[in-house]
Order: sequence, then structure tokens, then C-alpha cells
Amino acid sequence: MKCPNCGESAGTNDRFCEGCGSNLLVTRTPEGGPLGTATTGTCVACGGTNLSADGFCEDCGRAQPGGRDRMESDLGVVTGISDKGRRRARNEDSMAFGTTAGENPTVVAVVCDGVATSDRAENASQRAVDEALAVMLEAAVEGKDADAATRSAVARAIEVVTALADPSVPGTAPSCTYVSAVVTATDVTVGWVGDSRAYWLAPDGARVLTIDDTVATELVAEGMSEEQAMAVHQAHALSKWIGADAGQIEPRTLTIQPEGPGLVLLCSDGLWNYLPEPSALVEALPGSPVDVDPTRAADELTRVALELGGHDNITTVLVPFPPNPERTRSEG
Repeated sequence: MKCPNCGESAGTNDRFCEGCGSNLLVTRTPEGGPLGTATTGTCVACGGTNLSADGFCEDCGRAQPGGRDRMESDLGVVTGISDKGRRRARNEDSMAFGTTAGENPTVVAVVCDGVATSDRAENASQRAVDEALAVMLEAAVEGKDADAATRSAVARAIEVVTALADPSVPGTAPSCTYVSAVVTATDVTVGWVGDSRAYWLAPDGARVLTIDDTVATELVAEGMSEEQAMAVHQAHALSKWIGADAGQIEPRTLTIQPEGPGLVLLCSDGLWNYLPEPSALVEALPGSPVDVDPTRAADELTRVALELGGHDNITTVLVPFPPNPERTRSEG
């Protein structure tokens, strides 16, 4: 047995790696994010493979994103891409995901979108996804309830993001939205705060699993018509978020038991603003949600959002249901 993080040998009964301290019962994206490099893979513009050492495509001349600009990771049972987009100065989205070991793995994924008007938004989103993932993976290893684990994860995310605030600078508290999924062979449990979304994508019955925490949504819930609510000033403004200035926040949660195979999609509004309807997302996939390669699917959804304008950061995480531990990781 070898540590999936550092490659150190370990005994079959060991739970933690003696070399790096990683939990041997889980595989996850690295803390701080799966940071990209500008000199590997294919060109994000033309798909060419002639990339120079200084990060430019020798076919079309496009500078290749590195660091947080373009983050990609594929763990086989879950894959994700987070892209800066075409108009933002930096990527304030973050993603983290992981899986337990064994023939029937539990997959956990988290996406957070840093609130652009807040201070250190990218730090808020990254700390939130890393800490929330750790809580839910630990709960999965111990066989704990997914709904309770989701609530504990959000509480931990609130704690670490709140700690980033500078009390001497009021009104600039680091903030982010939150959405997560815990996927087993039978259930999908999602939790959210804000307007990052979870979707169930299948040939029949594709749907949005989350309800945006926005001013318009709150007004509709109070009885106002959707047309009237959308006409209100700042209708799309968040009514709930994670941050020191967010007040007392409880996440919403939902558990479903899909009747057949499909895809669980977690995404920031950089994707769903262009493809808000579940049917549009299904149509944009390079194949059926039942058997499409999730790495290709995440890449295609990101490409579509970029082609439609890419006005915001775009994060796309896909988990095939039921989780298939035999799917090999992408080499890219």
C-alpha cells in the first residue's frame, strides 16, 4: 500500500501516512487547490499541443492560464475545472473534492464562489472548500450521516472564513457562496448557501437541486410574483452567504435517491448564468449523461461558457452516479 499523496509505503492497517500525515483512506484534491501550470496539456483556445516553455501556444499565440487561472483535477470518480473566464482579473472560485477508498466509494465535492465585492474573496472560497471537504470526508470514512456531515462542513467553512476578516476594516469581510454534494451508490445529498448550484443531469428528469439564496427568490417565497421580484433593485443580490458579515446562517440541504444513472453537477454562476436550464446543460454535454466521459463533459461545459462570453469565473465539477471506482483518471 502506498500513500496517494506522497507515494510513501504504508502498512495495510495504517490509517495515516508516516511521511506526510495524509489520511490513507481517502484521495482528495490538494489543499490550496489543484493549481494549474502554463506549460502542460493543450491550448485552451485552439486545442494545439505546441506550448512553449514561457506559456504561449505556438500555433495561435494564446497565453496559457496558470496557477489559479485554470485549475483542473480528475480523480476518476469525480472531475472538475475552474477557469478565470475572459473578463475577470483573477479566479475567485474554488473547488475541492475527494473519495473514500474501496469498491463502494463515497464521493464528496465542494464549490465556492468568492464574493467579488469582498476582500480576499479567493482566500475565502479556498479555505471554505478545503475545510468543508475535510469534514465531510472524515464523516464518510466513519460512516456518519451525510446531511449532518454537510451541516457540520458548512459550520466549519463559516468558522474559517469568518476568521479571515480584519476587524479594523469594516465592510470588507471575505465572503463566498457554497454548494456541496455527498454521492454514494444510492443517495445524493447536497447543501448550499448562496447562488452556486447543484444539478441532477439525466436523459429524463434533469433538474436543479438547489434554490438560489437571492433577494428575488426570498420575495417570491413571501408571495410576490416572479416578474415583480425580478424587477426589484438588486434582485440577483445574495440574501445568504458565508462571511463574517453574514449573520447566523444555516444551509439548506436535500437528499435524493436517483432511480438510474446520471451526473451530479456542481457549478458557480459563471456557468449557469449562460446555461440555467437543466435541459440546456444536458444538450451541451458531448454525449449522454449516462455514459459521457466526465472529463470531456467538464471541459465542454467550460468551453461553452467561455464562448458565450466568459464574463465571470467558471467552475464545473461532475460526479457520475453511481460512483464508478473502475473509471481511470484522465492523463491530462
